[in-house]
Amino acid sequence: MRWMVLMLLLASCAAWAQERQVVPLRYELWWDERRFSLIGMEQTAPGDVKLPKLVEPLFFVNPFSDDKRLFALAKEDGEFVLYADTNGNNDLTDERPFRLQQRGWKRVFGPIPMRYQINGKTVIRHIGAEVTKLGDGRVFFYLLVASRWHGTLMWDGKPVSVSVIDGNCDGRIGEGDSLIWDEGGEERHLPAEGQVGINGRFFRYQVAPTGEELVIEPIQVRTAIVKFQGERLTLNVEDKSGHWRLEGQNGELIAPVGNFLLVGLEISRKDKQGRIWRLMANAFGPAAPKLTIPEAGAVLNFEPLQVSLVYDRKGDEFEFSLDIKTANGMRLSGLMVDYRLPPEPRLRLTALGGKVVAEPQFHYG
Repeated sequence: MRWMVLMLLLASCAAWAQERQVVPLRYELWWDERRFSLIGMEQTAPGDVKLPKLVEPLFFVNPFSDDKRLFALAKEDGEFVLYADTNGNNDLTDERPFRLQQRGWKRVFGPIPMRYQINGKTVIRHIGAEVTKLGDGRVFFYLLVASRWHGTLMWDGKPVSVSVIDGNCDGRIGEGDSLIWDEGGEERHLPAEGQVGINGRFFRYQVAPTGEELVIEPIQVRTAIVKFQGERLTLNVEDKSGHWRLEGQNGELIAPVGNFLLVGLEISRKDKQGRIWRLMANAFGPAAPKLTIPEAGAVLNFEPLQVSLVYDRKGDEFEFSLDIKTANGMRLSGLMVDYRLPPEPRLRLTALGGKVVAEPQFHYG
């Protein structure tokens, strides 16, 4: 009997230990023009920087993992070329110029190989860049994601693709960067470090600063049930331990007991016609509502939605917009029905006597 108890205990410990995963991630070139970082312009280059001969130069400085780096836009045959301090030696005379090339529907610079020092080790990371010149002469310079780290973890016995994105293009994985968990085409977008609770299973995870490794391990927490009306619910909350992504389905979400700030929610609900409505809302900083989950459980209450009509007068014209918030003050960031945008609503304007004078239609934008 003692041997059976011991065997069961060892089997239980082994099963628990197997859930901790160290996932190696491989580095690869990978463009994503949707992820960009706007870089501020400098009036002049820093005094200690060596410069080649430049025509109509514009200078931009961006912080990276080991130091600030200088970028210089210049004109060549009527087009912009880009010089980047790829090795961090404050010398652009040893750098080759990058020229614009077509990528999809954009013209971009790169990929640009940037050399950094991370934990005493020299690494090469690639970024892209884009320049936009407005009609009034203003120039905007952006850094683009041009690489990622990619690997596979096991979830419920099945392989799940994971990618790590250096969203702020600073060469180091940390705050502001993201982990994309792709399970059968359904993506979860997470910070590079945090905690997840999926249908009552809780894990802590962290991506190494170099991006080369993802560690995910189970954790035990006191839990309670959050009731909601709908098929699926995702909550993004924060407490003293950091960021949590919590998921539930069929009207119940198992969550840690505690006091949180609710920074994001996504809920799916089916209507009488069988259509799936998906609502997304978020709040940041002081605007984030408090969410208390006691051991007795809680009920998520974000309805009724608060709709405000906002207008702005421009000469003889009025511009109307709708500002939609949840009952707890979160701002709507999206509303879909069967994975499509719902029809745009109309605004009916009437005279004091009730006569309809105009019915303009709203549009997304």
